[in-house]
Amino acid sequence: MSRRQPLRHWQLGPARLAAGSLALLMALVATTFTIAAAQDDTAARRIERKWQLLEYRDANGDLQLVPPGIGVTALPFAGTIKGEGACSSFESTYTLAKESFFVDTPTIEARGCDEASQAIDDAFYQGLADTRLWSTSGSILTLRDEIDETVMTLTRAEIPADPTLARWELARIGASDGSIEPVIQGVEPWIEFLRGGRVVGSTGCGSFLGSYTINDSTIRISDVDARLGDCTSTLQQQAQTIVATLAEVTDFEVLPAGLVLEDSAATTRMALVPAIDLGRRTWTPVEILDAGGKVVFGTDRLNTSAVRFAGNIVDGRSICRGFKGGSLRSGLALSVFDLRPIGGSCGKARKSQTASSQEVEDAFFGGLLSVASHALRGSELELLDVEGHPVMRLAPQSELVGPTWVVAQLDVAPRAAKQRFKAPIGDIPLTATFEDIGVIQGQTGANEFIADYATPGAAQIEISGTTAFGRACDGKKASTPLCKQEAAFLDLLESADSFIVRPEDLRLFKGTRPIVRFVPAQALPGEPEP
Repeated sequence: MSRRQPLRHWQLGPARLAAGSLALLMALVATTFTIAAAQDDTAARRIERKWQLLEYRDANGDLQLVPPGIGVTALPFAGTIKGEGACSSFESTYTLAKESFFVDTPTIEARGCDEASQAIDDAFYQGLADTRLWSTSGSILTLRDEIDETVMTLTRAEIPADPTLARWELARIGASDGSIEPVIQGVEPWIEFLRGGRVVGSTGCGSFLGSYTINDSTIRISDVDARLGDCTSTLQQQAQTIVATLAEVTDFEVLPAGLVLEDSAATTRMALVPAIDLGRRTWTPVEILDAGGKVVFGTDRLNTSAVRFAGNIVDGRSICRGFKGGSLRSGLALSVFDLRPIGGSCGKARKSQTASSQEVEDAFFGGLLSVASHALRGSELELLDVEGHPVMRLAPQSELVGPTWVVAQLDVAPRAAKQRFKAPIGDIPLTATFEDIGVIQGQTGANEFIADYATPGAAQIEISGTTAFGRACDGKKASTPLCKQEAAFLDLLESADSFIVRPEDLRLFKGTRPIVRFVPAQALPGEPEP
């Protein structure tokens, strides 16, 4: 950072300023105002967007993610800021500079509100009052106080107007007077809009089936056939309210917080959140797309990559090494930042390849860093940029635990620069079964073996304590080809640091190098390139 130069003081003495000096002074003043105006214009272009709250500072000073079903928005434009709180609307004025942002006390129009929503509103308006500094990064706006601590985080992600983006869980239900309340705890009403015009769901007290049509932002839900179960009177009443409310819905909006269904008076009647269990699975990219929607790389170059979103961490494996970074997720909003490769480097392109491993990794990381939201299309995860265009499609990685894996190929020269990847010898297959208690059991081709394993991160693995049971390799037998293979196999297992599971195989890696390839026991080992 360059050091700021001290201000020069211009002083007019008794002598008249020379014409040339006066011209110079006027030029400097004009330049100063031009630079300031340009900075303000740039700042305005970055902040004059519709933002939705993702994270806020609570009464204890801790940052909290916005609860499901609550959408708080802010639109600053030309000195005026307005938007929607959790159960209110507001309008105010603001002043903006390159790094500073001051919001005046807003005019607030309150609606019917439950305790949880009121707490969000209180925190949001307090956050606006505390805001002094601002910055943007990708789709994220961060507001900070005078000591540079984060007050709140917002996203400007635009979500496609498509109710089929996910199955939706009903979080809050509203009345025609504008009041809105959370659904009864312990039940999970949900709605799914199927492609083709059918809508299905559960009221939490029986199921329903109907039809829907959409036109831009309007929606009509009709012919709802509800089959209510034998529930308590409270659940029955809520179920009846859900079915009746569906018939009154006329408009919809897909926001980062989720899906909002409104009536003809633009009153929120249902607030739904996406039922996307993103963090419990590891995902394998199957397509990376460019800005025009064209596939840049497909499964042939991405099948050894993986990513997992766990809390505020994103980690996994690119085509050639591990990585780790940060993420922020709330509703449909998803932001990835600070990606860092772990160890090694990517190799050059082979003669048969048009792009190097480094280019594939760059495209993979670039796609992740451009993500602003996500959707679930069936079992396929779709990552979207800030304008709602898909940048990556991923499939859930197959399970490591469960199958009996049979070695198809292993690295018979792990210390050699040129890899020799061959099928094992002998009549007895080399196998491994990963159990969910952190134990591996299997065959070495000569004896049985057992080992411990852990998966500290997505696509990461640590195998230790490999022990063979049996006497097939005792004494002089240890030098036989089968026993040498056993020792090499167990050494390879202990040297593995990452893995990829696909329906057709499991691969263990040491750094950028594949060292063991397994296939499921029911599959015939093939001979593809490692």
